Formats: sequence, structure tokens, C-alpha cells
Amino acid sequence: MEGCNNTKDIIEKAKILKNQEKFDEALEILDELYKINPNSEEVKKFLIETLFDYGGYLNDVYTQGYDKAKQLFKRITDLSPNNYRAHYNLGIAYFNLCQIERAKVSFETALKIKPDYKYSLYNLGLIYEEMELYEEALIYYGKALEIDPNFSYALAAQSQIRQKLDQIKRIRID
Repeated sequence: MEGCNNTKDIIEKAKILKNQEKFDEALEILDELYKINPNSEEVKKFLIETLFDYGGYLNDVYTQGYDKAKQLFKRITDLSPNNYRAHYNLGIAYFNLCQIERAKVSFETALKIKPDYKYSLYNLGLIYEEMELYEEALIYYGKALEIDPNFSYALAAQSQIRQKLDQIKRIRID
């Protein structure tokens, strides 16, 4: 029982550090704890939660720690291969690093795990839009809207693509 209480105390200490945004210190503690307790679902769960929080913090336009975020989300996919959110967030990190093909693969992997994940569909639309494959982008925005007809990002993107395609048609006619 002593070990169990000690584990809870260590996790509590890591939680405090995480809440103070001292992510590296929290992860150092959790990594050590995970090495000692690799079969503890509680330790693994909190380690993954901390990796998510840190990765999300770094994957932001204000912090722009995309390389490190990529490493953190990749680590989550190693710990939990069927975690669709980790694959999705890894895709965001790749996209932010302009590694478009890798982003595409990550979003597709997330969709294999959770086929109705509208955010992966939307981001695949963005990738195809980036590649100037507008018809393909429309397909993915449409799929996202089938899941959530009020998904504002997909609605706006779909509208913009349609306007772009109309402009292209007008230019070709003239």
C-alpha cells in the first residue's frame, strides 16, 4: 500500500507542476514513474494527459514550438497507437511545420480510428486546398458538414472554395 500512496503523491506533485506550466519538470517525474510502473494505467493516463497539454501549449501560434509538439504527440501515438486525438494533433504539428504529406497521413490515421472526426476531415480539406486541389477540398469539407451541418470552419472554408472556383471559371470564360 505504501507504493500506491507514493505513486499518488508523485502524480499529485506532477499535477501541480503541470498546472504551473512546468511541463518539462512534470514529464521528467512522470517518465521516471512510468519506467517503474509501466503497467499502471493511472500513470500512463496522466503521462498522456500531460503530453497532450504540453503539446497543445506548444502547437499554438503564440508559442510556435511545433517541433517539440510533434515529438510529444508522436510519443503519445507510441504509448497509445489508437489515440485518434494524438494522430490529429500530430497532423496539426506537421501542418504547422509545412510537412504537408506527413500531416495528411496523420489526419488519415486519425480518421481510420475515428471515421466521424470532423476536425480531421476539415484539416484534410485544408491540405487539399493548400495543394490547390479545390474539388477534393470541397469533398472533405462536405464530409465534415455531413457530421455537423453547423460546423462553422467547414462552412466558411466551403464557401471560400466555391467562390474561388467561380472566379476560376469566370477567368476561363473571359
